[in-house]
Order: sequence, then C-alpha cells, then structure tokens
Amino acid sequence: MEKIGYAYLVERFQLPALPLPVIRTVSAALTGRRTRDHGGQAVEEFGLSYQPTSTMMAHLRFALRYEGLNLQVLSLLFEKVGTQEIIAALLAQPAGPLPRRLSYLFEWLTGRTLDVPVNALPTKKVRYVSVLDESLQFGLALASCPRIERYRIIDNLPGTGAFCPLVRKTPYLLTMASKDLKERTLATLAKYDRALILRAATYLYLKETHSSFEVERVKPSTSKAQRFADLLHDAESGTPLSEERFVELQNAVVDPRFAEASYRQIQNWVGNDYGYRARVDFVPPRPQDVRPLMEGLISLVERVRARPASIDAVIAASMTSFGFVFIHPFEDGNGRLHRYLIHEQLSSAGFTPKGIILPVSAVILANLDRYKETLEAFSRHVRDRTSYDPQVPTAPATGNDPVYFRYFDATEQASFLYDALERTVEKDLDEEISFLLGFDRAQGALSALADWPAHSLDTFIQVVRQNEGRLSINKRKSHFEWMTAEELARFEAIVGRAFNLGIEREDIADLPSP
Repeated sequence: MEKIGYAYLVERFQLPALPLPVIRTVSAALTGRRTRDHGGQAVEEFGLSYQPTSTMMAHLRFALRYEGLNLQVLSLLFEKVGTQEIIAALLAQPAGPLPRRLSYLFEWLTGRTLDVPVNALPTKKVRYVSVLDESLQFGLALASCPRIERYRIIDNLPGTGAFCPLVRKTPYLLTMASKDLKERTLATLAKYDRALILRAATYLYLKETHSSFEVERVKPSTSKAQRFADLLHDAESGTPLSEERFVELQNAVVDPRFAEASYRQIQNWVGNDYGYRARVDFVPPRPQDVRPLMEGLISLVERVRARPASIDAVIAASMTSFGFVFIHPFEDGNGRLHRYLIHEQLSSAGFTPKGIILPVSAVILANLDRYKETLEAFSRHVRDRTSYDPQVPTAPATGNDPVYFRYFDATEQASFLYDALERTVEKDLDEEISFLLGFDRAQGALSALADWPAHSLDTFIQVVRQNEGRLSINKRKSHFEWMTAEELARFEAIVGRAFNLGIEREDIADLPSP
C-alpha cells in the first residue's frame, strides 16, 4: 500500500500530525478510485495513473487537488522544509494556481513573508483562484471573501491563521445541507398558533437547560437552572464574543464559588482521579496557548457573523462549539458553554427562529455514547501524543501543541450535530408541541370532572402518560388513593385520548368523551 498526498508527506518528513481522517494510496489493481475501510481507517485507493512523482511539490499538487486543505499538515511541513521549494515553484510558474495557493498558505500559516521578486508575482491579467476548493470542503462563499492582490488569491477560509478547523464535504453532509432544516423548522412551527408556540418556547428553554446539565450527570438548583435558561434566551442577542463575554458566560453557568475572572492559568485535564492514580482521557492546550487560540476562535465567529449566509450555519456552529470544548478555556463549565455556543451560533446565523430554541441537548442526552465518540474522535489522538501527570501539576504538559487545536478536522463533529438537529427538527420539535396540546386537552377535561388537590392534576397526567395510559399501583397508593375505581378508569381514558395512546380496555371503551 503505497501512500500518496498528505499521507506520503507525513511519512517522508516525519511530521507529528494527528492521524489523517482518510489515507490515500495507489493500487495497481485499479484504473479509477475507490474508498474502503481498512481496520477502522478510511482508505481511498487510486489507480497508477494518479501516482505523483517522488517530489514534495508533486504530492502537494495531488493533495490540494484530491484531498483539499489539511492546514495542520501544511503548517508542520512548512516549518520543517522552509521556503526554498515553494519560492522555486512560484518562480517557475508565477501564474500557476498551485504555486500561488501554496505561497499564500505559507504566509498565512507561518506569518512570514516569502522573499519573492516582484517580477515573479502574478500579473493583473492572471485570474483569481480560491485558496480552498469548495468542491471538497466547506468554505465561505466567494462573493463575500477578500481578494489578495499579491498572489491573486480569494481567501475563502472560514477562519484565520490563529484558528481554522475545516469540514470535508462528505456525501452525508452534502445530503444534510441540501435538506434545509431551517425551512423545515419554520414549516413545523407554522402548523401551530402563536400562543402555543410561545408556551412551547418556554417549555423548550427549560428542557434544554435540564438536558444540558444532565449530560454531565448534574442536577442543577432552581437558581442555577434559571440562570442557564436566561442565558439561552440571550443567545439570539448576537452579543460580540470576547474574553470578557466568555468570562461572563462562564460565571453564569457555574456555582459562584467556581466563577473565574479570566481564561484558565493552569493546565487542566479530563479524566478520573482514583486517588492513588489518575486516568487521563484528554489534555487540553497549555495555559499560555489558550488566549491565542480563543482569540482565533473569536475571529472565526466574527468572520462568519459578518457574512451569515456565506457558510452553512450548522457547519460553522460545529467548528466553533467543538473548537471551544477542545480548547477548554476554563476550569469548570466548558461543556455547558460548548452546548450554549451551538445555540448562539445557530441563532446569530438565523437558523433558529427568534424566541425558539431547538432541544439539541435532549438528543445528545439520548445519544451519549455517540456524543462521547464524537468528542473522542479528536481527543484520543491528542491524548496519545501528550504527556502529563496530574499528580505533578506544576510540570508542564508536552505534546498538546496548539497546532492540533488550531487546525483540526471537524467533519465528525459536524456530522453529529447535523444528525442531532435533524432528529430535533423532524421528530422532537413536533412531539414536544404535540405533548403540550395533549396536556392542554387532558387538563381541560379532567379539571371539569373533579376538584383536584394542588399540583396533583399535572402529576396524574404526567405519570399516566409515561406509563402508557395507566396509573401504576404504587403511584395510586402514594398519591391518588382518593379516587374510586370508576373515576380512575374514566380519568385514565381521558389522558389516553388526549395523547392518542390508543388504549383498548373493556372497562373504559364505552365511557363518554369529556
């Protein structure tokens, strides 16, 4: 299996890159190309006619044409090989798209200007070319992007050199993007009257609040839950992000005793401390790297917000929200803020209607194993190359270099978020509103038939619905012994009809509707 493209460059130059999401190889058995799974690793095989010559530039040409941009590999490569070959390629072909793209990327990634004679730069007659191939990865719409005269390049990268995760255009993500979940959300809401939507919104904010805490197996106090719900309400305000804003958000989602005044100043870690030893699952970037990475994340958000229609909203939300939780800029509250950022980004992009929140955390809660796998798709590779001992916290971690957090592949994370949103829009949103309608029907009919002790009416509806139309023996003994058998049968039937539970029982079949 002979590697080509980025896989060849990583191996030849011994680059300490994270594992590639897809490895490209050549095969004598093929004339075209195919993708297969090789022991859990995606491998795309190409026929011999695709094989590059054994030079760095030939493999870079293949990589940019068939793989897109791997900014992490390019950054590590440029630091190792210097400028000679890139300048030589530009001198040989000033108008060539490849030398121009590589020259721009070198300066963009390293912050250093190439020493290129003016007569070796492309003339104004040369057509502009985008630095990111939109057929392979999600970038900004070309019409809204800056044009770089020096290399006749259109910079359609979603972020800056300080922070720029990328997402590949897989068949799944292309299918999801074409579904236009934003319009489907509006179509679902249009079926109900405004008053019901407002009630549903209040309910959904509370549900999202409790689900977000429950993901971390935390039961919030009433005041803490209210603070987080208020924060979610404020997500659509479009308040500019900054360190001060993130500190304000962190203070709002944690116990006041754990409120922080700035980004963290220590090395944090994720795992379990068993006393005699610690199991480290993930080591975020070193404290001195946090602020530059967060400034880069904020720049990406500003770049996207300035052009809200220029990139898919879910893709952008994936980059920022998962980028945030990987950076882990605080000692506490990172997970909740990560899920809050999903809503803020979707709201600021106009994906979510004003005054409504999509209960994404409820879907995450129902799919915790998949959520954990999505986080570990990135974190385990960083962990495998990181050395850190929590028992000696003053000793700095090694291996958790900022390049891994700055330029990660967010395809897996974007796929998870799209999957969660599709289920939310196509199933959960309708179900939640239908639940409120059923609750209203049951409440109205039951309150007309009996005087209910305080709070017992709502409790009865909830427990009967949860038990598929029946009141359990234990619940009847503990809360509803005052009911006669006839009343119980009638009341259960009302709840069953209100929620369309489809109960078929002889003892209630002939009861009149309320």
